[in-house]
Amino acid sequence: MSTAVLTGGGTAGHVTPALSLIPELRKHFTEIVFIGGNGMEKELVKQANIPFYSTDTVKLHRKKIWKNFKIPFVLAKGISEATKILKTLSPDVVFSKGGYASLPTCFAAKKLGIPIVVHESDYTMGVANKIVSRFAAKTITSFPETKGGECLGNPVRKELFCGNSQRAKEKYGLSPNKKTILITGGSLGALALNEVVYRGLEKLTSLYNIIHISGKKGNFNIKSDNYIQLPFAYDMADLYAVSDCVVARGGANTLAEIAALEKKAVIVPLPKGNSRGDQEDNARSYEKKGLVEVLPQEELFVESLLAKIALALNKKLPPREFEDAVSKISEVLANLAKK
Repeated sequence: MSTAVLTGGGTAGHVTPALSLIPELRKHFTEIVFIGGNGMEKELVKQANIPFYSTDTVKLHRKKIWKNFKIPFVLAKGISEATKILKTLSPDVVFSKGGYASLPTCFAAKKLGIPIVVHESDYTMGVANKIVSRFAAKTITSFPETKGGECLGNPVRKELFCGNSQRAKEKYGLSPNKKTILITGGSLGALALNEVVYRGLEKLTSLYNIIHISGKKGNFNIKSDNYIQLPFAYDMADLYAVSDCVVARGGANTLAEIAALEKKAVIVPLPKGNSRGDQEDNARSYEKKGLVEVLPQEELFVESLLAKIALALNKKLPPREFEDAVSKISEVLANLAKK
């Protein structure tokens, strides 16, 4: 029996690409399990219907530095827990999507001599992946510009290619006379995007159908014709299919999905002050390839958003060959497991 362990967590971006590998991995492995923390990965993995194990994890604080003093103690406990789990599972390979939740499992795998494959979705490598890539058997990147690994692309869920636009039109009662704009802030929503949508709702809905994934912190008292607000969407394939333009943050997974589905897009990356700056780097890379329009958050106003949407809708996207990263990465894992 062969076993593959997936690990990562903290945000959906550190989980969903790993889960997208599962159908292909089943061709090579009899058992697939996920080890993470107690973040959203626990719920996402439950939906994927594979076993989930949790360890203690601790997040690096970039602003409240004094909170980092506990990292060595919590990490040591997490490594001990992960070591016990891995000894029980005896996996052939570990696939890490990064994030602080991946560290205990990766350190435990190193200690037990289990080969590790690291995948970095962003333009620049995150802290956890930087650490693990030093002893990983293989480091894979999504961007050709990213140093320290082999670029095989970003895994995109294959079910996203099976969307049904007519089903979405009927479900949400979309006007057939208007183009549809999908606005999403990612798995946690985005306050800046939400606020500009609310302020500009009258103008936006006079021109378009608006489907707005606002996160749980959205204002659901706001109602309007041609406006659908959702806290979260489980029918993203249909929403992508029905949309003429996507307005989104600059997460690497969202960008990869937009490009793979050949969607026109306006990207409002999370500013450097609110992150390590990876979203701005991601977005500019896609912009240079002519794939998206970028709207910096400091320039995000109702009129600038409307102008960028109009630009994106009129944009002719360059031809792009689909990269089947799912198959390529699964093959890497299978080959390592055989050694």
